[in-house]
Amino acid sequence: MNKIFLLGLFLLSIGMYAQSDDLNNYKYIIVPKKFDFLKQKNQYRVNTFTKFQFEKSGFTAVYDDAKPEELQTNPCLGLTADVVNNSSMFTTKLNITLEDCRGDIVYTSSEGKSKTKDYQGAYQEALENAFRSIKTLNYAYDPVEAPSQPKVGTVSAQPTVVSTPTPVAEKTETVVEETTTAVQEVKETPKTIVPAAAETVQTAKDALFAQPIANGFQLVDMTPKVVYKILKTTQPNYFILQGKSGVVFQKGGKWIAEYYEGATLKQEELNIKF
Repeated sequence: MNKIFLLGLFLLSIGMYAQSDDLNNYKYIIVPKKFDFLKQKNQYRVNTFTKFQFEKSGFTAVYDDAKPEELQTNPCLGLTADVVNNSSMFTTKLNITLEDCRGDIVYTSSEGKSKTKDYQGAYQEALENAFRSIKTLNYAYDPVEAPSQPKVGTVSAQPTVVSTPTPVAEKTETVVEETTTAVQEVKETPKTIVPAAAETVQTAKDALFAQPIANGFQLVDMTPKVVYKILKTTQPNYFILQGKSGVVFQKGGKWIAEYYEGATLKQEELNIKF
């Protein structure tokens, strides 16, 4: 009986290692806005926290209603995350599973536990414990071994090998000329002048999670604590910073808060998670 039990554990461990290796073939983790065991979208911030933990573990995580075009064209580039609730009366128990485009579960994390009585605190602690096994995988996307469905345009995008030799000297000269031109263009580009009254943009703080409110969002940290409230305007990606003489806007893919403290104009980079 003991031999059969040990053999079962051995085979299970082999299966888990095989699943771990395959994760590197997937580029995206798809996080639903609502898990089955919750009554509302992002209840107790479980979905937001799950996406955040995947990003901390090195994955590119996206919500199921915000898939990039590449993932929409080829769904097999991503794995869909799910949180399985096995909680008992006094202990919160959660597992994270990853399902491929065919509906097969390719990975199941170790069980994360918490005995915290507060729902939000318990779910977040249990998830963080479950993610410990995911972080040990040291995930790194490897596009060489593609998933079962080939990427659209992968073959045609590769240059065809031509048997006729091309003079090496001509290629070298072209590269040198293009590089020289690029360097000259960079040197001739005028520098951006920052007003003397504005302070340097600070390094982005810890993640702030955007929660919808009337006419805008409240930005909440991991405590959770409301750090800012931003109000919508007629312009996309441009908000009024409530309670301060300033605004929040997106520039170069980054969120910037710009406001006055006395006579000093300050800028602060925000790490906002919508």
